[in-house]
Amino acid sequence: MNSDLLSDKIRALKLPRPLTVESGTSVREVIRKVQQHGAGYVLVTSANRLVGIMTERDVLMKVVARDVDYDEAVDLFMTRDPRTMTPDDSIGEAISLMNRAGFRNIPIIDPESGAAIALFRIQDVIDYLAEAYPEKVLNLPPMPHQLLATPEGA
Repeated sequence: MNSDLLSDKIRALKLPRPLTVESGTSVREVIRKVQQHGAGYVLVTSANRLVGIMTERDVLMKVVARDVDYDEAVDLFMTRDPRTMTPDDSIGEAISLMNRAGFRNIPIIDPESGAAIALFRIQDVIDYLAEAYPEKVLNLPPMPHQLLATPEGA
């Protein structure tokens, strides 16, 4: 594994296939599918192209907080045309975009077809850091300001 995390390509993360639904799917079905898969999001596609994303935050702010008919289409509540990246973009670029724009998720698309192929999440960065730098991560003190006398944390 490369030690230069920021220049590594997103493809180095080996992200799983994303959870997707077709445009026009009911909010009820979207929520059922998200619960069934234990996901915090769903990517919305039309003719195999990404058209939107609906996150847990969207459900809370746009659906639960309002008197919404759960049989309405997800399209009314999703974030349309979300900012995307490709597997060849760097992890550093993705982190920078997340930081600048306040994103928690970035859909990864195939640059040729526009198909959603993955979702880059904050958790993926944390997992990657833990794998790339296990000694540093495993030896972190329970409180960031705490100084440890030994490198083992004992």
